Amino acid sequence: MKKFVLAVVCAQLLQPWLVSAQQQTTSGVKTDISVQTSVDPDFTARQLQLQQARQQGDLALADALATQYLTAAEQQADLLQMGQAYHELGNNAMARNDYPLAKQHLEQAVSLLTQNNEQNGDAKPLAAALRRLGMVYRYQSDYSTALDYVYRAMQIYQLLQDQAEIANSYGSVGTILEKMGQYEAALQAHQQELEYYARQGKSSDMASVLFNLANLNHKLGDPAKALQYYLQVMQLDLASGDKRNIAYSHNKLAFLYTDLGQLDKAGEHIRQALQLFAEIGAKRDLDWARTVEAKLALANGKPQQARQILDAVIQRATERQYLSLLVDAYELAATVALQQQDDAAAMVYINAGIAQAKQNHEQGREAKLQQMRVTLLLKKDDAPAALAALLAQKQLDDEIFNSKRAAAIAAIQAQTDYTSQQYQIERLQHEKDLQQARLEQQKLTRNFWIYGLLAGFVLLISLYRRYLQHRQNLALEHQVNVRTAELQQKNTELALAYQQLETISLTDKLTGLSNRHFLESHIDKELELCRRQWHDWQQHHNRLEAADRVSMPEHSELAVFLIDLDHFKQLNDQHGHHAGDDVLRQVKQRMQQVFRQTDYLVRWGGEEFVVVARQINRAEASQLASRFVTQVAATPFMLAAQQPLAVTCSVGFACYPLPLDKDPGRHFETLLKIADCCLYAAKHSGRNGWAGLTDISPDLPLLPAHLCAEKLQSWQQQGLLQLVHSFARLQWPPLARQ
Repeated sequence: MKKFVLAVVCAQLLQPWLVSAQQQTTSGVKTDISVQTSVDPDFTARQLQLQQARQQGDLALADALATQYLTAAEQQADLLQMGQAYHELGNNAMARNDYPLAKQHLEQAVSLLTQNNEQNGDAKPLAAALRRLGMVYRYQSDYSTALDYVYRAMQIYQLLQDQAEIANSYGSVGTILEKMGQYEAALQAHQQELEYYARQGKSSDMASVLFNLANLNHKLGDPAKALQYYLQVMQLDLASGDKRNIAYSHNKLAFLYTDLGQLDKAGEHIRQALQLFAEIGAKRDLDWARTVEAKLALANGKPQQARQILDAVIQRATERQYLSLLVDAYELAATVALQQQDDAAAMVYINAGIAQAKQNHEQGREAKLQQMRVTLLLKKDDAPAALAALLAQKQLDDEIFNSKRAAAIAAIQAQTDYTSQQYQIERLQHEKDLQQARLEQQKLTRNFWIYGLLAGFVLLISLYRRYLQHRQNLALEHQVNVRTAELQQKNTELALAYQQLETISLTDKLTGLSNRHFLESHIDKELELCRRQWHDWQQHHNRLEAADRVSMPEHSELAVFLIDLDHFKQLNDQHGHHAGDDVLRQVKQRMQQVFRQTDYLVRWGGEEFVVVARQINRAEASQLASRFVTQVAATPFMLAAQQPLAVTCSVGFACYPLPLDKDPGRHFETLLKIADCCLYAAKHSGRNGWAGLTDISPDLPLLPAHLCAEKLQSWQQQGLLQLVHSFARLQWPPLARQ
């Protein structure tokens, strides 16, 4: 102990020399310094002012302030403030329920804030914009994309160790999982949110957690527990003074009290909700509250009043494109009409609701309306129509099950990516700590030479400290290895499970080829790649002089082939379905002999197959079609316990890029329709051959709904498109196939 004290005293005496030496030896070393971004008080004041205006429901003022904010930021070319201005514009759009506009503003905010983070290392504003954009996707029912954005935001907050925002991110994850129907996972996410708030002692942030827990308990059939939570949320909202949140709580309480039969209390709350939504100008939320008002009127025995309210809501929702709310209104209006014994009106509402739910891709709502339709048709003794509606409902139930399975896979993938990246962050932090330890060790080594007068004593102390450090490093390394091995094992198990689920859902059981769902999940990316390469070349091509222009890059196009086995129904009728299955399985082998491993080989349905040949020149498409037709016809198909069977096929194809309509989301549908028309022409020309479209005039209106064999024939005769085929003369039918 005395030796240690003596060493400390000596070190203090030599401290000036030590500081001087350290300044000299570290002058050429790059240190890790946290960059602090200066905050302009003027921008901060603008942001607080517009947030206050939005909270008070004055969205016109909030828009004006946000526009001024953006103009000032653009004048100073400040990426951070420009990004935050677009973020505020997105928040204003969300307050009006204008989600397409909110998405546009927030995507611009993410782009600007990403650039700012790369230049200045300021990641927190980027994380806030990412999480907000995720919630926009949640309101548009794109839950897998929503989870992806929220997890990206959470990774940044984990890196910044921002406990409050980590808690908020868990709340967003729970809300999205609830919308996906994964209530257990949603409860776990909200539990994580509660734990983070508990660590910080932030009771003021509990309102959103309690609101979400109330929703979950209501959906899980515990209205009493839900009511307890909603009342607590109302007290917190009233204390905060946020009109929108207060209006939401009043509306939820009105809905719950109506279900509980406490109609007087429900009436008080719905009046408050209607008044507040009108004050803040939230038109969509105001009509949402009116549907609760109609539900209350029905419970009070006033079906005619309820119907008048709902008819007005339906009219406004149709005009303003409140599509999800429109389905709610149709469903409740049908219930009111059924209570009034107005079966004809009820059927009109049900059919309209089914059509709108189908357009919204809200399969659960569509199935519920189909169930109401079945009940009404049975009441009318229309058994055939009731059976058809029941079959449609069963098909929807099957599709809902498959959609939930796909959503679960997407959620697992997002969680896997997040866990993997968290592990990378922890590993980088560990490496940073080790690097810091090495720097400290270097300082100790330099100090050793400064203390020349105490060389022997300091040497012993240094060796002893290094020995302790070595033991500590060994223990730490052992702990890291154990944790790393456990994490790798869990990641491996999760990856295998996901791979098995993905393989089952994307593969045709009979042939082992990819199925329609696989192609629909991947084709848009392939078309976008071709379209982007063509666009880049076209821009470069137009900027050059005629003598300097170059041709389209090699292997930058694709072709979509539609293959159909000839007389396949006769084959099944004459030789049995087992023989047909054998032929379909052998078609896969012949496809693999002609097309490449990188091409998409898909069983489209029945005896139809689709092939997407990627990264080719369009001139090669006819060669591939000819080779495949020859490959199928050249060798008989081997059948179990039967003689070999000769089979032929017909092929129609379309090349890409083409000058199609401006909506890229419909390009694949258009290409498939063109290939189908070409296939139909090949069938009519004698089968065992191929036909395809390689180019078209940019003036043709190629919309999927307007394409047919008649139009292709007419355009070919006018010289507006280029068709190639393997027949002596391409024969067209007198009428197009419907």
